[in-house]
Amino acid sequence: MKNVQKILSLTLIFALVLSLTRCANVVSPTGGPKDTVPPIVLQASPENQSTNFSGKEIHITFDEYVTLNNPNNNIMISPPLENNPEYKLNGKSLIIKFKEPLKSDVTYSINFGEAIKDLHEGNIFKDYSFTFSTGDVIDTLTFEGKVLQAADHKPSPDFFVMLYTENDTLPFDSLPYLVKPNYVTKTNKEGKFEFSGLKENEYLIFALKDGNSNLRFDLPNEEIGFTVDNLQFTINNLQLTSDSLQLTSDSLQLTSDSLQLTSDSLQLTSDSLRVKDEPFILYSFLEEDSVQRLLKKEVPEDGLLRFAFSYPAKDVKIEVMETLPDSFAIYPTHSANYDSILWYFTPNKDSLLLAINYDTLINDTSQISLKPRKTEGRRRGKEQTISSLNITNNVTGGKLKPEQDLIFTFKEPVTEIIMRDTSWYIVDKDTIINDLQFTKIDSFGLKYKLEKTFVPEQSYKIIIPDSVFFSFKGVTNDTTKITFKVPALSEYGNIFVTIEKPEDVSQVIVELLDDKDKVVERQIIRETSKVGFTNLVPKKYKLKATLDRDGNGRWSPGHYGRKILPEDVIYHKDIFDVKANWDIDLEEVWSF
Repeated sequence: MKNVQKILSLTLIFALVLSLTRCANVVSPTGGPKDTVPPIVLQASPENQSTNFSGKEIHITFDEYVTLNNPNNNIMISPPLENNPEYKLNGKSLIIKFKEPLKSDVTYSINFGEAIKDLHEGNIFKDYSFTFSTGDVIDTLTFEGKVLQAADHKPSPDFFVMLYTENDTLPFDSLPYLVKPNYVTKTNKEGKFEFSGLKENEYLIFALKDGNSNLRFDLPNEEIGFTVDNLQFTINNLQLTSDSLQLTSDSLQLTSDSLQLTSDSLQLTSDSLRVKDEPFILYSFLEEDSVQRLLKKEVPEDGLLRFAFSYPAKDVKIEVMETLPDSFAIYPTHSANYDSILWYFTPNKDSLLLAINYDTLINDTSQISLKPRKTEGRRRGKEQTISSLNITNNVTGGKLKPEQDLIFTFKEPVTEIIMRDTSWYIVDKDTIINDLQFTKIDSFGLKYKLEKTFVPEQSYKIIIPDSVFFSFKGVTNDTTKITFKVPALSEYGNIFVTIEKPEDVSQVIVELLDDKDKVVERQIIRETSKVGFTNLVPKKYKLKATLDRDGNGRWSPGHYGRKILPEDVIYHKDIFDVKANWDIDLEEVWSF
């Protein structure tokens, strides 16, 4: 087809030139349609799917001139070679020259990914695969799947997916650390991968975000994915057996003559062994450092000292190793996820001698400066000062949800509240009440709630005069005015779902996500129970469950050396379109 297009283009050009010789006015040719057809393979030596290959070069000839895009990274050869071959273009031919002898009786697959494109228009010859064997037969087993992030199921692109067979000199579990795999491929932008030309064998499968491109798991910051048990591939009976390899109806795609998948809850059989749209899934993650470490200590602003740790620091103790003046005050707090310790202090010292205790031993002792880091204002020679206490609240768009408390959040701990008669609020422009009471709802004095019940379909105006809230530094607030309405309950919708907690799981973390995957609400379920997400703004939502096996209140990654898989994350199969004045009450129990 492409050759026909080119002949037609030449014919048109000839006709145009002939017409121009007969016309007084000469105009430029407009040209033909844009070439959108990728290169076509005309011939290959040896031919694709050849056996008994013993040469050192492969020649592939295209119908047009082509270019190569980063062949060493984009072209995958499986089994992998010790040395990258030489890729050379000669006219319309690509020459692959091997720099080492190939293994005997082995099927090699070369996947070109997006490495080949035509010279002029850049049309990509995508995912071209070339297979040959150095023995009498071509191995034909095919294996497809996906690599997804364990924490949120997003694709894991540019991951190496590796298969290992049994090694006579090394333990099976040591192979990813010490040697290159027997077969390798790479995930695309969607996290998809495919193997072809596989032998019947038992394999260890492993996904790796290879930081140094050596096909070994040897760096602490390399993301990994694995299965606890090995995969058994046979031509007539491709069998996967695993107690902990969780393969469900949406997590398998394999190719052979038959398929038997044995598990406690799943058995699938197919003559074609290709279960479409149900790929085998590896979940990738970054191993958590088991050793608590202080990552950073800084003074981001006057009166705030921040210690950032490698993971939650509830048990970390920080002590001052010097005598402090009476005028120096410290108010310790934690960040929301407890991975940082925050010290609010009176900025009247230049430095502090501190000891950080991770356990019973002093692990870090140092003198830290209390001078804040330079901000843009300070770089320009302008000192930034805080004249009043900053206050924020949870009113959004002039509305406070029904049955919701009015919460005041302060930038630094509030240690004193002095109410005055001029503190008041107005209900629907008629009723004036000057009895305002606040209750501290955290241990640090950063959050307070107003002790009032706000009625739906009512409007409110709250006025708090200056000098009511005082921080530990003596900084106080300016006059604060808040105007809002509490909408009717009928403007919101609700979602109710029964969660079945597995017996081997400490608790289930259930999160409601909006259409941008932002967490709207979070609940922890310690027994099978019905969960309600109420007074929801009408729009689409998703439900996400984390099987918190260790009970630490957060998702935990796995560890390859200890054969610990990451905690399971499950998304509900439905998208919930919440409408005003409507309840979504799921009859089906959400079980895992």
